[in-house]
Amino acid sequence: MTPHHVIGTAGHIDHGKTRLVKALTGIDTDRLKEEKERGITIELGFAHLLLPRHGTVGVVDVPGHERFVRTMVAGAVGIDLVVLVVAADEGVMPQTREHLDICGLLDVRRGLVALTKCDRVEPEMQELATLDVRDALRGTFLENAPIVPCSATTGAGLPELRAAIDALLAEVPGKDATGLLRLPVDRVFTIKGFGTVATGTLFAGQLQIGDELCGLPGPKGAAGAPAKVRGLHVHGQAVETAVAGQRTAVNLNLPREGLLRGETLVRPGSIWAGHLLDVRLHLLPVARAALPRRSRVLLHAGTAQRLAGIVLLDGGELLPGGTALAQVHLNQPLVAQPGDRFILRGFAMQKNHGTTLGGGVVLRTLGARHRRGSKELLKTLREVEQNLTQIRSAGQGPEKVAEKSAAEQELLALEIERSGVAGRTFSDLLMRTPLPQRRVEGALARLTSAQRVVSIGGGSSGAQGYTSKVALDFVKQEVQKVVGAHHQAEPTAQGLGREALQLQLGPLGGERDNVGEGRPVLCPPRLLSRALDILVREGRIVADKEVLRLIDHDPARAQAEKGLLSLSERAAGLYRAAALSPPRPEEAAVELSVPLKAVKETLELLVQKGRLLRVKDLYFDRGSVMGLRERLVGFLKEHKEISPQGWKDLVGATRKYTIPLAEYFDAEKVTLRVGDQRRLRG
Repeated sequence: MTPHHVIGTAGHIDHGKTRLVKALTGIDTDRLKEEKERGITIELGFAHLLLPRHGTVGVVDVPGHERFVRTMVAGAVGIDLVVLVVAADEGVMPQTREHLDICGLLDVRRGLVALTKCDRVEPEMQELATLDVRDALRGTFLENAPIVPCSATTGAGLPELRAAIDALLAEVPGKDATGLLRLPVDRVFTIKGFGTVATGTLFAGQLQIGDELCGLPGPKGAAGAPAKVRGLHVHGQAVETAVAGQRTAVNLNLPREGLLRGETLVRPGSIWAGHLLDVRLHLLPVARAALPRRSRVLLHAGTAQRLAGIVLLDGGELLPGGTALAQVHLNQPLVAQPGDRFILRGFAMQKNHGTTLGGGVVLRTLGARHRRGSKELLKTLREVEQNLTQIRSAGQGPEKVAEKSAAEQELLALEIERSGVAGRTFSDLLMRTPLPQRRVEGALARLTSAQRVVSIGGGSSGAQGYTSKVALDFVKQEVQKVVGAHHQAEPTAQGLGREALQLQLGPLGGERDNVGEGRPVLCPPRLLSRALDILVREGRIVADKEVLRLIDHDPARAQAEKGLLSLSERAAGLYRAAALSPPRPEEAAVELSVPLKAVKETLELLVQKGRLLRVKDLYFDRGSVMGLRERLVGFLKEHKEISPQGWKDLVGATRKYTIPLAEYFDAEKVTLRVGDQRRLRG
């Protein structure tokens, strides 16, 4: 698929960005009355440019005034190439430097300089302006970028500028058309006869007419109501499909107030918005002071702005020009994925630079709050950062492809290990890693084959669960501890039931046990079942239906030590004599002159040995019940059915015993109840 690109302007106010865009495209991006009257750009402007090699590309024109940096950032996010506009008669100015730093922090990797208004200056002045620009670009991503003298008034240099843009775009990779769909909204408006229209640069995925979208974070942080796509426009033309990298206008069947600029359009349920981000911070060298360990700033990501609390994880403060690992606490949820870039702005002007402090890259999303930066946490975050860098920078060729594949596996493994006992579903992994579905599937297959990750089932592909080998081994150890503790507390009991095991395990893992991050969680049933299956297969646990015991647990020995075996013979004789009118355990304890607990343990032992049958809360001699069964089957073969009175006569006991026995034979599928009568089943 041919990659699609968006280029954007940047630069100081009144350096001719909007006039240059109009000269290149024929489109005036200043559409507001106030913009016309004041002669400055206030809102983002949009156009499209036809290039010989790359066809039609989107153009975003940003405001240059320091008061509109928030709007500038919203436009710069998502651009593939920047045209830094510098007026030859003024040279480099504060917003030139600030916009240049913002583009660098957003990881815009390609660009050039349009030296505008060259018709107003002498050649010597133009040469000085060029030297001034080249000096300002030193050490930035535009250090070796072309500087193209031009004039939007005379048209001089515009063909050269267009050709330079076309050539540089050949070096820019396209956006991921197979990833989770994300469209950060930079404009929302209504068109009479059509309804609500939202515009933005499609970050990832593909969009078609008829698809359903919702805005995140939406009201109160939750997703907005799903809305159907009624129409799509790209570069002013109606289309059936929009692809990542295109400037896209989406006509939605929802009210205008149902969507705001700064929200992100996504497929319902495909991704969540969160309050916590693990990040790598970069503080600009021009910052007035060091960033303390805890601070509050404004964070710009996508088209959204959030008030953010910054907590440094690997040091006491961050010096100007330095970098640090940190956790960001947002005042409102934000849609983000690892690898996304953001800008940090303060509340005071920096020297000749506006309020931009720095920025960074998102390493992990939707995580737990870190109380401190432990060595293990810092090590993990550095590994995540290294793998994200490897994935983004990997080139062509077998060696580079192998490196990228290994980085993808490691990134997924670290995310699954981070989840601890809770594990991750396939859908979770798609929203928490910047990888398309087919790459996630391939990496998971290799990780499970290497036994670093374990599949724990889940039905549909999106709900398929995965956990780390570390978490599985930990649960196995905890199961053995709990079952062993039960044996010590109840040595004569056969074992511990599965439901009781789940309750006694309680919350597991997290920072407390160094298995995953955050607080302990209850063990998911699928993981517990997998752990038990392995323990049984390894011969460590014996499972007798729903009862579990360690392989070396011998309840008979414990019962013999407590003198329960001789008691069992006396109890068996008592119930054999009572036949179908047996005593309750309380009555048996009186008759046998032993404690009730010992009687209950003995009766359960006799049930396990098959000498007694438990029917609800009663115990019957098994031979007597089997004899009754033979008489019942014979009666029904002869008479076809039996009445309540006939059943009472056949048993020879009171309702206290006849009703539980009748229900027992129903449950055993010997009889079928039809009204008040019972018939032989089958």
